[in-house]
Amino acid sequence: MTTGLIDDRERWDTFVDESASGRLFHKWDFLKITERHTGFRFLPYGIFKGNELIGICPLFQKQMHGINLLLSPPPLQSVIPYLGFLMGRRYDTAKQSKKESMLAIITEDLESEFAALAPNYLAITQVPGFIDVRQFLGEGYETRIHFSYLIDLMPPIQEIWDGFSSNLRTKLRKVEKNGYRLEKSTDISIFYSSVAERFSDPDMNIPMINRAYFEDLFRAYPDELGLYYLYDAEGTVTGVQATQEYKVFTLWMGAPKMTAMPGNEFLQWLLLQQAKERGYRQMENVGANNENLNLFKSKFNPSLTLFLELSRQDLIGRMARWAYSTIASRAPMKRKVLAYIE
Repeated sequence: MTTGLIDDRERWDTFVDESASGRLFHKWDFLKITERHTGFRFLPYGIFKGNELIGICPLFQKQMHGINLLLSPPPLQSVIPYLGFLMGRRYDTAKQSKKESMLAIITEDLESEFAALAPNYLAITQVPGFIDVRQFLGEGYETRIHFSYLIDLMPPIQEIWDGFSSNLRTKLRKVEKNGYRLEKSTDISIFYSSVAERFSDPDMNIPMINRAYFEDLFRAYPDELGLYYLYDAEGTVTGVQATQEYKVFTLWMGAPKMTAMPGNEFLQWLLLQQAKERGYRQMENVGANNENLNLFKSKFNPSLTLFLELSRQDLIGRMARWAYSTIASRAPMKRKVLAYIE
């Protein structure tokens, strides 16, 4: 096996398309745009067996105040919940014994690259469902569990509806009679202002997001990224949702509750029906780690899936995390520091 940097957009994206775990976050232009707006250097590593590409690992590196960071995904203002390394279709169809031998070799190769890059803090968050990180655990990595929600779109729509909480069904019936309409838009103004307001709240612990970042992403992926507004009968926006429509129909980012009416609930119901009609097998509602949001999301009767974050740090990295948790734990200091050490 050999590992090295790839400079071939088409080869990279073809690998992502063919991988069962590939997400839009892994696509070349998405990562290059993220590099430009976060200031982290994108390192597109490929793992080869001979001339065959059998794995990729997008990494982001930056030196900050003497701390060498190596992350996948990059900081929170990129709004990428998970990324990590990808195995190819050869892995996806292999028997378990073969999978484990491939993972062992890939872990060894990546470890060699990590050693050469010498990060003080290293963190990799894998996509939901990719849970075999045992080789990394054996290398001394810490593991943190995150959760997300998935709705199975294969049953009949009536069966999906019947699974909703009775309270949610009552709300949706009321809203359905009030002349609401759903529109797909290319205007990010309302979306950005609502998301920016939400993320600028110190309690969110997330640095401000650059509007140009979203503009570049939507321009690069007009078919895979969707932006939906829900309007009431008077033409007032009552719900906003950005989606990723690639392999899985993903509710990527939404706005807080905008009116007294359950606009967000109705918006998600309409998008669920749309996703099913278009043949998607699953709809992901990203994130199940916030207790308040979980109460809202769980009303749609999703299943729970997990994704794993691997991290390792040396003494300097541990000191940085300690400084964050004890000195920089309050806003606005938290927003300035969090992007670099979490």
